[in-house]
Parts: sequence; structure tokens; C-alpha cells
Amino acid sequence: MRGESHRLRIGWRGTALVGLALGALIVALVLLQAPVASGGGASRDTKIVFDRFIANGPPLNYDVFVMDPDGSHRQRLTRNPAYDWAPAVSPSGRRIVFGSDRDGDDEIFKMRANGSGEHRLTRNNDSDAEPTYSPNGRRIVFESDRDGDSEIFKMRADGSRQRRLTDNDSDDYAAVFSPNGKRIAFQSYRDGDAEIFVMRADGSHQHKLTRNATAFDQSPSYSPDGKRIAFRSNRDGDFEIFKMRADGSRQRRLTRNTDNDYDPAYSPNGKRIAFVSNRDGDDEIFIMRANGSNERKLTRNNVFEEFPDWGRLPR
Repeated sequence: MRGESHRLRIGWRGTALVGLALGALIVALVLLQAPVASGGGASRDTKIVFDRFIANGPPLNYDVFVMDPDGSHRQRLTRNPAYDWAPAVSPSGRRIVFGSDRDGDDEIFKMRANGSGEHRLTRNNDSDAEPTYSPNGRRIVFESDRDGDSEIFKMRADGSRQRRLTDNDSDDYAAVFSPNGKRIAFQSYRDGDAEIFVMRADGSHQHKLTRNATAFDQSPSYSPDGKRIAFRSNRDGDFEIFKMRADGSRQRRLTRNTDNDYDPAYSPNGKRIAFVSNRDGDDEIFIMRANGSNERKLTRNNVFEEFPDWGRLPR
């Protein structure tokens, strides 16, 4: 069974789920795909990882894929009858973490960037989901309902030293580290609706960044310089991508359409934001400039694709 947090986050598109390339971006390729030298001398390319709904079952499932920032060279990384979803790339680009229910409940798994070496990091009878790395790659933050409701947890990158960071009677989801590793942004329902919160990396000093009593603000993503947070909100009637300063000020909308846009993720250089939209009838990966201009669709399928994340992966 997929994680409770995931079902809650996508409840408004759940009916479609259970019921069942883009023109060349020359400038973007120059900016985003230029290889960078690693410590070992190997070159790396900027990629986008994401999950895709595989509808040619039974069984129906999600798997993890990777592609270039122009939508080309798509490659499937996981292949099993379970739900593998919400992938996140390590800072080194050598590892990808993701959630999977292949062992009967949602757990955190890790694999090499090419899809090999899959192994489980968490082991309990509840749901562990939506992992992301710390900037130095030594820690992973994730959500778990092992204590009765969804809370934010942190562990070492090898799965050891798991400990809870939030503790309240509501649900906390979608945690991400700030680029300097000192803060963690997340979404919480503790005030009756979904808002973006931030706390220190040890779980202390939790405070709210957004305040919309009649809306849902969710899925935070830090810009690489730590000055901005992108998120999704339905404050204008449908879910759109917004961004704000890291202190919660200067909130403004980036996308404008009559459908739903969600799951924003900044590129490593901060010049682009990948996101998901169902504006064409199903969930597809889009990309835009960080100011909301020049929106382009990267995937074109009659299936659902979601949870994009960027990384510089080995060639």
C-alpha cells in the first residue's frame, strides 16, 4: 500500500490514478547539461529523476526513471511490480533514494544512479516515504507514520541512527534540507490546513512560513542559494506553483492555468524549476525559468509522471 502521506497529497487526482518531445531547448542544454569535473575526474551531466505510472500491468505500479533536462534519453531505473516513487538524488550524484512498497509497506530504499545495487534503509511495519538528502549527503530526512501519524524523521545515509524531528497530533510531510544544511522546510497540517513550516536541522525552533487558513500550501523546494522556496498552493482555486523568500515573505505565483501544477524542484544552478502539471489531461513533467516564464513540457505520455528531482549524475 502506498504511503498515507502520498495518498493525502494527491487526493484531488486520486480518481484518475485508481481508475485506470518537447522542442529543443538549446539555451537550457548549454546551461544545464555542461559536464562538471568531479573529484575523481569523471564528467557528470545534469539529469531529472522522476517516477512514472506503469499502466501495462497487471500489476499496475510506479517505477523510477531518469531523463535529460530537455526530456530526451529517458531511462527506466527500477523494474518490479511494486510502487517505486518520489526519487531524490544524492549531492554526489552517485545514489538515488526512493520510497517503495515492495516489501508490503512503504520503506526507504537506496540504489546507484544507474539503478543497480538496490537495498532497503528502513524496516518497520508502517509507512516511511519521501526521502531527501542533506547537502553533504550524510543524512536523509523522510516522513514516517510509525508513531501513529506522519512525522519528520532523520537518519544517516546508511539507514542508521533514525530519530524523530517533529512530534504533534497532525501530519508533517515533504521535508527538504536548506542548501547550507541548517534548516529543514516541510509541510504540516497542525493548524488545520496545509502550511509550509521550517525548523532547525535538529528539529528545534519550528515556525510557520505561510498563513492561508482556507488553502493548502505544500511541497517546498529550496533554491540552490537558499534564498527562495518554491511550493504549490491552491489559494487561487486550483494548485499553482508559487515561490517566496526563505523567511516566508514576498510570496508570488509562477504558473497560471485552470488545472493543477505541483511538485516543484529547482535545478542545480537555480535557473530552472521542474514541476508536474495535469493541464493536458494527465500528469506530465514540465520545466520553466525560475521566474515562471518559458514553460515547456518534457514528457508526453498517456500515463502519470511525478516527483521530479535534479542531480548531476555520472555519465
